[in-house]
Amino acid sequence: MLLIMIIVSAADERYAAHFAAMLHSAWTHNPAAEFFLLDCGIEPSSLAALTTYAVKRAIHLKVVKVDISLLHGLQTTKSWSIATYARLLIPDLLPDTVERVLYLDADCVVVSDLIALWQTDMGEVAIAGVADVAAGVLVAPVERQNGIEIDECEYVNGGVLLMNLIVWRRDKIAAAVTAFCKQCQPHFVDQTGINAACARKSMLLSKEWNLQLFGICGSFARSEYWLSPRIVHCTASQKPWDYSDVPFASIYLYHRNQTPFVIKRPRPYRSPLRRMINLLMGRRKYWHQLIIARRSRAFASAYFDRIASSRKPTLPATRPLSPRAC
Repeated sequence: MLLIMIIVSAADERYAAHFAAMLHSAWTHNPAAEFFLLDCGIEPSSLAALTTYAVKRAIHLKVVKVDISLLHGLQTTKSWSIATYARLLIPDLLPDTVERVLYLDADCVVVSDLIALWQTDMGEVAIAGVADVAAGVLVAPVERQNGIEIDECEYVNGGVLLMNLIVWRRDKIAAAVTAFCKQCQPHFVDQTGINAACARKSMLLSKEWNLQLFGICGSFARSEYWLSPRIVHCTASQKPWDYSDVPFASIYLYHRNQTPFVIKRPRPYRSPLRRMINLLMGRRKYWHQLIIARRSRAFASAYFDRIASSRKPTLPATRPLSPRAC
């Protein structure tokens, strides 16, 4: 049985604060876990704040400096910095005695214990993750034009990955992904590379382990797709640190404001008047969003009650005031 959960994430300065929020959320529900942060260019002041905070909270956090030159020549975009490739270095950066890790993007928020996920029987597969159907539908036609075959129904999102490091090391998967990305320049960079290299070595997980907010807020949004998540992944272009009315924004803000990177409640993405006008016009998208907003508010209310009742000494004695968010 796997006794110690190892959670790995990566960040540069732009995502250091979001990593802190993810760290607090994951530690809240998994206090015995060990955390590794792959430092891809975090400023010394931010790094000092993170490490001091971890020590005060008794969070087992180890910072591993990434040699960015190892990732030279890989494609970057406005949305994806070189830090996105850091997960490919995990098999080499962590000791050989570490046989499995749970990789979480810095823009994830953990809302449950992850024991069931951690103890998933992976067998000989290299990765276990949740299908990224929205990205698969968007990227498949583009990739096929370049001769890359992608099955949109089995295209795994790279933001939450259970990684079997035994298979990664044995089959040199990181090298295969790097070579693929340099040669093919895929639209979704190393995520497509990981899917290509692990085409017959992957396992699909239930969506609750990686609820991708693009599927709720974007053009694929349908209220019937709702489910109670274990991990929320802020993949939408409307982020909870920018807008207060996206799903689960109150939960993100709560965890963010337990860290040194406190922020004020952001403005809403859409004004209540504009929302009301579109509802009166009968626009289906807005009615779906209204249903989802109510469900996510109910989830957040129950969530705050649950963590308050746990009576952790590091949590407020009373229920935290949550922003009016979806």
